[in-house]
Amino acid sequence: MCRKILLGITGSIAAYKALELIRLLRQDGHDVQVVATKSALHFFPVLTAEVFSGHPVYSDLFDPACSVRHIELARDADALLIAPASADFLSKMALGLADDLLSTLCLAVTCPVLVAPAMEENMYVHPAIREHRITLAARGVFEIAPETGPLASGKEGLGRFASLETIRHSLKTKLLENGSWSGVRVLVSAGPTYEPIDPVRFLGNRSSGKMGYALAAASAARGADVTLISGPTSLPPPPGVDVRRIETAEDLANSMSKMFPEHDICFMAAAVSDYRPDRPHPSKKKKDGTSWTLSLLENPDILASLSRQKSPGQFLVGFAAESEMNPEKLLEKLRKKGADMLLANDISRPDIGFSSDENEITLFYPDGTSLPLGKHSKTVLSNKILDEIEKVWRRPAASTKGNKEQPNEIAPLSD
Repeated sequence: MCRKILLGITGSIAAYKALELIRLLRQDGHDVQVVATKSALHFFPVLTAEVFSGHPVYSDLFDPACSVRHIELARDADALLIAPASADFLSKMALGLADDLLSTLCLAVTCPVLVAPAMEENMYVHPAIREHRITLAARGVFEIAPETGPLASGKEGLGRFASLETIRHSLKTKLLENGSWSGVRVLVSAGPTYEPIDPVRFLGNRSSGKMGYALAAASAARGADVTLISGPTSLPPPPGVDVRRIETAEDLANSMSKMFPEHDICFMAAAVSDYRPDRPHPSKKKKDGTSWTLSLLENPDILASLSRQKSPGQFLVGFAAESEMNPEKLLEKLRKKGADMLLANDISRPDIGFSSDENEITLFYPDGTSLPLGKHSKTVLSNKILDEIEKVWRRPAASTKGNKEQPNEIAPLSD
């Protein structure tokens, strides 16, 4: 279906990538109208953008040919996508400033608004920008999170313009699927757990939490009511998601057990420490020339525990981060845990291991069916996972907390 997409381009070095984005959106069948800030015009060729889009590029608020250009453009727009969104423009949006065509357009549209920030890490994590991002999220603006990678300064860090595939897929989700999970309650766990050895040291793992955060964001984008229980991470809260913080496996087990009965779908994406110190040292353990032996206790199996709690209609998804992908063992693990779906990935590969922005996942079902989803950004993979859940999880006409008369059902897998 052809949709009218307003593509806002701001003054970021990543603006040159907007040309390829225009081509991809046109390839998807959309009508793309480019609106650029004055500073953006320094970073991409206007004539090329006009050829790619099939429309003039607008940037002047005061246009003799049309005195109400912002109203004209806003009419019947299906989405406003600002990509890239600079720090300056995010601040303008949050403050409600309207001193050029694009910022005025942001106030005039009634369609979904998406922003794809691109800037240096120090700018992205600055308290002022963080507050503005939170403000925009509260107003319903959907942020397509930047990635970690090479920045314009030559440094590596968070703030790199999201991949065009991720932006394209996020827009598709907003256009075609936003609201399809309205009324669905989703519970996600993400990140590592830390088991204290003493007040300074801990047993933990290298999980970044990115996959769980991406699943939470994708679920929220579809209209779900999402609760994210997060271990220690440096990730910003996903827009529209209720984030609860935990640290230890015991904290996580208690939180999940308490909240699981109130949710329809649960993603157990956290990387839980298998063991914890028997007796954490009350003060910092100092070197004294002797060896130190730790006595470890096994942590509870949270996924298996949730499976025992599961009511008819709830859908439980487990994760398996493996250094060896053995389908038979993975199916055995899935059946033993009692989940409805197992997502497995190979952590031995550096391109899709811990902290990577990309992943490659294979889905496993209890009946022995498996489905490779391929290598994609974690945002794209999250939406593919939700697509697959929609195929096998049949929700009632209205998902209501505590509804026992019309339970959800697991639909049979298609051939």
